[in-house]
Amino acid sequence: MSQVENRMDSGRQPRRLPILLWVSLGIFALVPVVRWCLFETDHQFANMGGTATVMLGCLVAYVSLWYHFAIGARRKAFFLAAPLAIATIGWSLFEFTGVTGELIPIFRTRLWLKRLVSNSNIVPSSASQTVPIRESAPIPFESTQFLGPDRNGIVQNQEFSVAWDEQLPKVVWKIPIGAGWSGFAISRELAITLEQIDEQECLTAFELKTGKVAWRVKSPGRHSHPLGGLGPRSTPTIHRGKVIAQSALGIVSCVELETGALLWQQDLLKLAGIDQETSEKAILWGRSGSPLVFENSVVVPFGGKADSPSLKSLIAFDLETGQEIWTGGDQQISYASPVLLTLCGVQQIVGVNEGSVTGHDPKKGSVLWSTPWPSKSNGDACSSQPVAVDDRRLLLGKGYALGSKMIELNCSGHNSENEPDSASWKVDTNWESTRNLKTKFTSAIAYQGYLYGLSDGVLECIDPKDGSRVWRGKRFGHGQSIIVNGHILVTTEDGRVVLIPATPSGQGREIAQMPVLDGVTWNIPAVAGPYLLIRNAEFAACLVSNKDAGHDAGSVPQ
Repeated sequence: MSQVENRMDSGRQPRRLPILLWVSLGIFALVPVVRWCLFETDHQFANMGGTATVMLGCLVAYVSLWYHFAIGARRKAFFLAAPLAIATIGWSLFEFTGVTGELIPIFRTRLWLKRLVSNSNIVPSSASQTVPIRESAPIPFESTQFLGPDRNGIVQNQEFSVAWDEQLPKVVWKIPIGAGWSGFAISRELAITLEQIDEQECLTAFELKTGKVAWRVKSPGRHSHPLGGLGPRSTPTIHRGKVIAQSALGIVSCVELETGALLWQQDLLKLAGIDQETSEKAILWGRSGSPLVFENSVVVPFGGKADSPSLKSLIAFDLETGQEIWTGGDQQISYASPVLLTLCGVQQIVGVNEGSVTGHDPKKGSVLWSTPWPSKSNGDACSSQPVAVDDRRLLLGKGYALGSKMIELNCSGHNSENEPDSASWKVDTNWESTRNLKTKFTSAIAYQGYLYGLSDGVLECIDPKDGSRVWRGKRFGHGQSIIVNGHILVTTEDGRVVLIPATPSGQGREIAQMPVLDGVTWNIPAVAGPYLLIRNAEFAACLVSNKDAGHDAGSVPQ
């Protein structure tokens, strides 16, 4: 048979798919397998593994198509230009606004849902007000610090109705706000938070009744990260008519509650002898420790340059003057906030550091005890608070597949001054779990003999005796949770509020839920009297939950 006939026969044969293209299809088929294998370990890792597998499949498919079909200059030019054209069109139509807590990228259409670029002209609109607050006298309701009155996520307040099955909360106001992951502190009709406005970190007081700005204290600076977002992270603390706050860049400010007049200010980076670049190499996601007031001192995480003798875990300032009182510990800081606990009959400040958890003498800062707790503040960071289960047991939790650990403390001796001696403390591990209470951005709550929390975005109830799971509820994403009047109040990552009974027999069944905010919501909520304040990096809202709220149930202004 001639060569011409051979070519004609070969031309009549169907073209087979290239082997590499079959390989790419096989790689795509592995995506659900990869996600399934990693899903129970960590949802973020499952998404990363799935994305990496898809990208590998696309690369193999592109190479295969190039090798077999990019014949000639025109086709080669097309194959080179096509990915660039698709990327250019996508970039012109959509903008990247951040990621969820599971590293899922968020894009918004540039044409009809443009992201707020500058918040310098934020003016709350009276039109957003839907429920008038009827009090004429000053409102006595307060929520003066991070995670409620005892910094443990539990709020008991009979003014706040949890009968959401009968009537949902009403929105008092909803306003745009500067970027940041700060929560609200509330006192004397003022709701105070931290926000980023242009190149300023701002401590802002809003009127609780209207959402209007009462005062604003600005400090030059800007922290931003493509994954962690923009703006301050910590929640202000209110004490004795003063507001104390720490910005993402480590500016600790104390101002008058009523007026916002600056009383004193300290720059932690300057005290540590480091600049912002050096600090953020170690503390990648921005300083987020909420100030703790003990007697007449303000305690915040300190930090410093890695491997430096000046590196300290905590620092205390005089509440009245701002003068340094003490420093304690020698570990790099994490993203948790110091908490005052009484363990083994000894009052102490417990701090979560990079790689350890330590108990400190609250008057001197000296370390009483220490236990390892792996984390890297420029990577798999720890943001969760230590949770006191009783006077000896302490729960530690974090995300990134580490999970939770229950430690038990014992103190057997005292020094010459009849104070607990650091050498007399013993720390044992009762149990560890890499499957339960993987609290990435949030913290577990100990309530009536059980532990509740968002574990990798899924609500769980855990038995503290052995770490076993009592029930596993719905998935709410990496939002926040507190317990109010015996009910778990969840602010979901997508901006809803959900109410669930905090009981081991409840199985996580919802009473009710309602959408409130748009956008990723990682901020902790605050309850003061019948009022619930929530916010994210774009909006803030005040809701009222009582029998006299008025208006139709579930009315949410846009």
